[in-house]
Amino acid sequence: MTLKQLEAFYWSAILGSFALAAERLFMTQSALSKRIQDLEIEIGIPLFDRSGPRARITEAGENILSKAEQLLSLRDEIIMAARGPAALHGVCRFGVSELMAMRYLPAIVATIRSAFPEVVLEPRVAVTKELLEDVEKGETEFALAPGFSVDPGIMSETFCHVPLFWVAAPGLIASDGPILAEELQAHPVISMSSKAGSTLQLQNLSARHGLRFRRVLASNSPEAVAAATIAGLGVALLAGPFVERYIREGQLVRLAVESLLDVPDLPYSIHWRADNGRLLAKKLREITLDICRERR
Repeated sequence: MTLKQLEAFYWSAILGSFALAAERLFMTQSALSKRIQDLEIEIGIPLFDRSGPRARITEAGENILSKAEQLLSLRDEIIMAARGPAALHGVCRFGVSELMAMRYLPAIVATIRSAFPEVVLEPRVAVTKELLEDVEKGETEFALAPGFSVDPGIMSETFCHVPLFWVAAPGLIASDGPILAEELQAHPVISMSSKAGSTLQLQNLSARHGLRFRRVLASNSPEAVAAATIAGLGVALLAGPFVERYIREGQLVRLAVESLLDVPDLPYSIHWRADNGRLLAKKLREITLDICRERR
C-alpha cells in the first residue's frame, strides 16, 4: 500500500469521479484507475462499485476514507516538520466572488506563494450558488462568498458584512424624500443572476413584503449591471464597496428609500467542507481568513 494509491482513492471518493480525480492529480485516468485497483487488490475488497454508469464508493471505501485522509495529512506534517512549510506541494483550487477577488485576491495569492511556493493556486471567480456547489462537491478547498450553505456538511466562518445600495442614474427618480416601494417598483430592476448574493437578498425582501419587481437584465458581472444602470435602464441593488466609485464619479446616485426597502448587509464568509481536515487545506484557509479579517 502506498500513499499515491491512497491519494488516488481519496480524490476519486471526494470528487465522485475518476476523471476529475485524475485531473486534480495531473495524471491520466488509466494510471489513476491502476493505482486504485492495486490498492483494492492489497486490501482484498472493492472500494468502488463499477456496475453502474458511474463508479460509486462502497461501504468498505467509506469506512477507510477518513483513515486515508489522516495518512495524507500525516505525510504533509512529516514533510513540514522536516523541511518547513515551503516544502509542501499540491494544488489549491478555491472559489471567490468578484467583489472578494477585487478586495483580497492579490494579497491571498502573494501571501500563500510566499509561505508555500510549491503550491499551485487555481482560483475560480463565480457567483454565490456556484461557489458553494463547488465546495459541496469537493471541487474547491474553500470559497469566499456571501451567506451560508444549507448543507450541514459545510462549515462557514463570517469575516465581514457588506452593505447593499439601491442605485440609479442621476435624474432617473426625482424625489424630495425617501422613495416609497410603489415608486421603486415602477422601475425595472437590473440585477445579478439568480445565483448571486445580492439577488438572493432582493428575492428575500420581495417575499417578506409581497413586492413585485420587474427584472430586465440578469448578469454574472456587476460591471455589466452597473453599466446598464448608468445607461438609465432601471435601478439596481449592488454592493456598496463596488458601486462607491461610480457614485463618486457622478455616474450613479445612491437612492434614499423607505425603511421597508432596506436590505440587510450581506455577510461574507469562508466556506469549506467539514470533512476536509487535510493539513495543507487547513493552512491555506487560515492564511486566507487572516487576510480577509485584517483588510475588511
